[in-house]
Amino acid sequence: MDDYSKPIPRDNSKIKLAIVDDHRIFGEGLKRLLEHKAGFNDFLLYTNATDALRTIPREKPDLSLIDINLPDMDGVELTRKILKQEPALKVVILTVDDSKKTVLRAISSGAYGYLLKSASLNNIISSIFTVLEGDLVIGAEVAPLVFGELRDLVKSIDKPPSPLLERLGKREHEVLQKVAEGKGNHAIADELFISEKTVKNYVSHLMEKLEVPDRMQLIVFAIKEGLQNQGEEE
Repeated sequence: MDDYSKPIPRDNSKIKLAIVDDHRIFGEGLKRLLEHKAGFNDFLLYTNATDALRTIPREKPDLSLIDINLPDMDGVELTRKILKQEPALKVVILTVDDSKKTVLRAISSGAYGYLLKSASLNNIISSIFTVLEGDLVIGAEVAPLVFGELRDLVKSIDKPPSPLLERLGKREHEVLQKVAEGKGNHAIADELFISEKTVKNYVSHLMEKLEVPDRMQLIVFAIKEGLQNQGEEE
């Protein structure tokens, strides 16, 4: 983690974050960096899954950052158990484990994101904001694993295009293609020369028009329709 000399001018004092990591020094260090850089000041710190599972559903933090390698239960199982008690809670996996199996398990458990600890502090902070706004976050290092698996799952499906695509305008189709490529709102905005807020509005309209509940289902829909392949061909 790096680049924490200049605090971000944003009031996040009311946001409660939980950090679950068996390395106390890492957890406390991350807490201090998030305090200094982003102004967060309400934290729950845990070094094991048992304590986290006992109190996180009750304390209801706005977002929990959970490591995979915990001494008493792995982070994916912890995420699954927390969300079974409180489905509305948001969890981001923050770990050194970049194995395909673990990444896919984490996403299927209901986690809103998966980041490696090698991510910059700015990346972690922006991911926190993204998830709090309801978007999914997949670190650049592991995104190819997730989207590659989705391609493998749907590439053998032979079906006509969904009639729902006819509801989309040209720009909506372009945004959907970028979503299928695994790109976040910031990257899509840069590539299409529009604001990030505009991208968020497009994504919300796409989910409504295509009748999907969240961004992950929007990605799956787009890949099933072959939109990612269209991007590769171009």
